[in-house]
Amino acid sequence: MKNYDIIVVGAGHAGVEAALAAARHGLKTALFMIYLDNIAMMSCNPSVGGPGKSHLVSELGMLGGEMARHIDKYNLQLKNLNHTKGLASRITRAQADKYWYRVKMREIIEKQENLDLVQGIVVDLIVENKKVMGVEDNLGIKYGAKAVVLCTGTFLGGEYVMGDVKYSAGRQGEPASVDLPDRLVEYGFELDRYQTATPPRIAKSSIDFSKTEELKGEDKPRYFSYETKKEYNSTLPTWLTFTTPETIKVGQEMLKYSPIVTGIVSTKGPRHCPSLDRKIMNFPEKTNHQIFLEQESVESDEIYINGFTTAMPPFAQEAMLKTISGLENAKIVRYGYAVEYNFVPAYQLKLTLETKVLDGLYTAGTINGTSGYEEAACQGFMAGVNAARKILGKKEIVIDRSEGYIGVLIDDIINKKTPEPYRVLPSRAEYRLTLRQDNIFIRLLEKAKEIGLLNAEKLTELENTCQEIENEIERLKSITVYPTKENNEKLLEIVEKQNQFESAEIEKNSKNSMNSPVSAFEFLARKEINYDNLSEFVKTMELSDLAKEQVEINAKYSVFIEREKAQIEKFKKLEKMVIPKEFDYESVKGLSNIAISGLIYGQPETIGQASRISGVTYNDISLLIAILKN
Repeated sequence: MKNYDIIVVGAGHAGVEAALAAARHGLKTALFMIYLDNIAMMSCNPSVGGPGKSHLVSELGMLGGEMARHIDKYNLQLKNLNHTKGLASRITRAQADKYWYRVKMREIIEKQENLDLVQGIVVDLIVENKKVMGVEDNLGIKYGAKAVVLCTGTFLGGEYVMGDVKYSAGRQGEPASVDLPDRLVEYGFELDRYQTATPPRIAKSSIDFSKTEELKGEDKPRYFSYETKKEYNSTLPTWLTFTTPETIKVGQEMLKYSPIVTGIVSTKGPRHCPSLDRKIMNFPEKTNHQIFLEQESVESDEIYINGFTTAMPPFAQEAMLKTISGLENAKIVRYGYAVEYNFVPAYQLKLTLETKVLDGLYTAGTINGTSGYEEAACQGFMAGVNAARKILGKKEIVIDRSEGYIGVLIDDIINKKTPEPYRVLPSRAEYRLTLRQDNIFIRLLEKAKEIGLLNAEKLTELENTCQEIENEIERLKSITVYPTKENNEKLLEIVEKQNQFESAEIEKNSKNSMNSPVSAFEFLARKEINYDNLSEFVKTMELSDLAKEQVEINAKYSVFIEREKAQIEKFKKLEKMVIPKEFDYESVKGLSNIAISGLIYGQPETIGQASRISGVTYNDISLLIAILKN
């Protein structure tokens, strides 16, 4: 029997991060894949990032994961979104080159020391005394391991669906993992089922682009990785079009063929990425749904139809497609379809992503009931890191909700039940102003140092930048700007240049004048002042762009940032209060029945986790705190 330290099952976005993290810890690692040519394949949309997701990718990059720097290299377009909105909303979205992303990720894995690729289907775990000791594949070959990470994606009991056609498959053209779900149930796991779907792909040459709106990316975007040094990002456009009243009319006529209506697929699909079927069912009065046309690769003529997800039969897909502006003569090269699959409800996991059922078994990605490449990659990385650290006898890593969106993601899936595949959103994070995309290098610096996978030179550079920011903020706080006539004249000149007001109004508006002395840091909080023009009033330093941005943000939002910091500190005291493993919730007088059932089901490790379980009230938490303190 061939032995490894860690075996990773599945080489999607979770699996590649788990395997690379384990191997980079110096541990002998095997990565199993049903079909090696599809490593890190983007089965659905050709994009990375977006609300909440861009934070995940950048956090992963800061901690030493691969996705951030990889998407910075192999994209067709990067776009800064919401940059006219508040700081917490600002994000990056990438249009990926699906072909080169996949090919180059395989190249990285094949060159990685301590990492073996194995093509095969894992059908069983080797288990002794509730501890995982390895895996067995479909050829009957056994492989020993000290830890196993399951990253099975939609392949665990997967079934392909289109119209009234349904058969076993993990995705189109690839077999599902049929035996492993039964083995997991035998070992004591509860399984459930979700479904997801993907739109048809069409030939670029068959589109009338004159009827669409061209959308360009940024030449100088905010990259996901701090290691990316590209000055310019070459871009290809995407295109925007809309459904029409005829689309809805045809769709309503075709709904009777939808697998959702016929009951062939589960209704538990991704709510934040609804199919066209659901849009027609739920919003029949809306006729102009956005449709984005996204090229999949420079090596391909295929166009992904974002907003047209459906698993209706081919004739229905074609009939609806021809009603969309610019797509009247579109040729479908791949039809849309759905996949139903098994997942492991994540209440069965610890915060390290090790299962509570079997020692040494970790799960990451879609198998945990999440959707999205970004969510999968982050879970895979954390599972790989923690599996490695446990073997090495090191303290395992848990990202707190107040430290990163990765923490929000893992805490949520373990402690909150969701009726559909979980997707990270900014609204799920309590501390959105603290968890911005621009300050990831500050808030995750210590975790990155502890994990030790980020390039050492870059880590030192970022650590120096953090010190640079701290020093400059303190320096500006020690300098006073006085309301002299000269300073007020300069202020008015700056406002005039920024064209915010007419000159006559400026002179009358006292808000634009200084009336009392303030520190240079407080002065920088003014709307019309930035670090560059601050030099007209006080001496400024030669700061890096990263440092300059953070000094400005801290000045302009200091009141709100400090308020949120206070909330975080207050909550942390309760968050870390440990609940004993065998705690008897039924013995606590006054706990509601719904709270008792939720706490027994969820088995929270801390008061913080308990507070986020559905049905647990503030009064329930107060009772628990009182009991634990005594």
